Amino acid sequence: MEDNIRETTSKIGNWMRDSILFKSMAIGFLVLILLIPIAMIHNLIWERQVRAQEAIQEVSAFWGGPQTITGPVLTVPYLEWVELNNERSSIQRMAFFLPQQLQVKGDAGHQIRKRGIYDVILYQSELNLTGTFEKPNFSALHINAENVLWDQARLSVGITGMEGIKNMINFDWNGTEFRMEPGTASAELLPSGVSREVPLSGDKTSFTFSIPLRINGSQSLRFEPVGQETAVDLKSDWPSPSFEGSFPPEPREIGPDGFSAHWQVFNLNRPYPQSWTGNQFQLGSSFGVRLIQPVDEYAKNERSAKYGILIVGLTFLIYFFFETLRKFHIHPFQYLLIGLALSIFYLLLLSLSEQLGFNLAYLIGSVATIGLISLYSSSIFKNGIMTLQLTLLLALIYGFVFVVLQLEDFALLAGSIGLFAALAAVMYYSRRVDWYNLKGS
Repeated sequence: MEDNIRETTSKIGNWMRDSILFKSMAIGFLVLILLIPIAMIHNLIWERQVRAQEAIQEVSAFWGGPQTITGPVLTVPYLEWVELNNERSSIQRMAFFLPQQLQVKGDAGHQIRKRGIYDVILYQSELNLTGTFEKPNFSALHINAENVLWDQARLSVGITGMEGIKNMINFDWNGTEFRMEPGTASAELLPSGVSREVPLSGDKTSFTFSIPLRINGSQSLRFEPVGQETAVDLKSDWPSPSFEGSFPPEPREIGPDGFSAHWQVFNLNRPYPQSWTGNQFQLGSSFGVRLIQPVDEYAKNERSAKYGILIVGLTFLIYFFFETLRKFHIHPFQYLLIGLALSIFYLLLLSLSEQLGFNLAYLIGSVATIGLISLYSSSIFKNGIMTLQLTLLLALIYGFVFVVLQLEDFALLAGSIGLFAALAAVMYYSRRVDWYNLKGS
C-alpha cells in the first residue's frame, strides 16, 4: 500500500515537473500573485507624492501659496429706490468698473527650501501695476448720477494668498499717495485682497494708478486680465516654467538662466465686460506661469512601476524557454524568489530616487537586481554561458524600459515596437520546437 502511494506521488511529481501545461499555469499564477507587491509599491509611490504635496503646503503656509493677482477693480456704491408697503425706501447696490489700461511688470526670483527630503520651489515677486480708469459712466448702466455715492468709491486688488504680502502697499492714485487696507469692497467678487477709498469727485475724466506689490508665493503666479487692454511682462531666474491659463505668452524666451514672457490680452478675449452691477459676472480668465521641477521623480517612478508586470512576464518567459529547451528544471518557488527580486527593484528605485535622482537610482537599482538574479541563477543553470545570456537579456529589458521612460511623447510608440520585437523574437526562436515532443526534440 505504501509502495503504491510512493509510486503515485512520484508519478504526480514527475508529471508536474515535466508537464508544459502545468508549468505554464504555475508561471501564470505566480505572475498574478506578483501583481500584489507591485500594486503595493504603486500605493507607496502615491503616498510619497501626497507627503511631498504636504511638505509644499506646510512651507507655503508661512511663505505664501499659489498667487493670483486680480485687479485693480473700482467699486462704486449707488442707491436703488423701491416701493415697500407704500413707502419709498433705498437699497445700496454695487457697481464695478475695470481699468481701460493695465500694465503689469514683474520679476519673480526663486528660492529652494527643504522640508525633510523634499525640495519646495518658492518665489518672491516684485510687481508694479499701472494703468488708467475712466470716470465711471453710470448712464451706460441706466443709473441716475444723483443716486451714486461717489465719496464711497473703493479701489480693490484681489490677492489669493494674503500671507505672502511682504510690504505695506502704498499706491499712487492720480498723483496722490494712499495706503491699502485689508479686505476688498466685495467679498463675492474678490474673496481676499486689499482695498482703499479713492476720490472720484471733480471734473477729471480719467484717473491713473500705480500699485507696487511685493508678494511671496509658491508653485504658480497668475494674473486676471481686467483691463480693456492688459499687458503683462514677467521674468524670473527659474529655468523650467510651465505657462498655463487662458492665454499663452507671445513672445517668450526660456534659457538656463531663467525666462521672460509677455502677454497681451483684450477685453474681447474674456467673458465679462468693463462694467456691471451686482453679481451679474464673475472673474475667471486668469493666466500665468507655474514653476515646475524639471524632473518629477515620483511621476517617473509611477510610470516605471507600470512596466513591472511586463518585466516580470518577460523574465519568466526567458526562464521558461531555458528550462524547456535546455532540459533542466526550475521549481515554482525559485520562480517566486526571482519575481520578488524583480518587484523589490521598484521599492529600491523609489527610495534611492528620493536621495540621488531617478536616473542614478535606476542605474544602481537595475545593476543590483540583475546582479542578484544572475548570481542566484548561476547556481540553477550551472552553466556560465547561460548565466551570461540571462544577464545580457535582463540588461536589455531594463535598458529598453529606461529608454521608454525618457521618451515622454513617443513612449507608447517605442513600447509598442519593443513588445512587437520581443514577440517576434520568441516566435522566431521557437518556430521549430515540437511542443508535443520536447523530450525527443
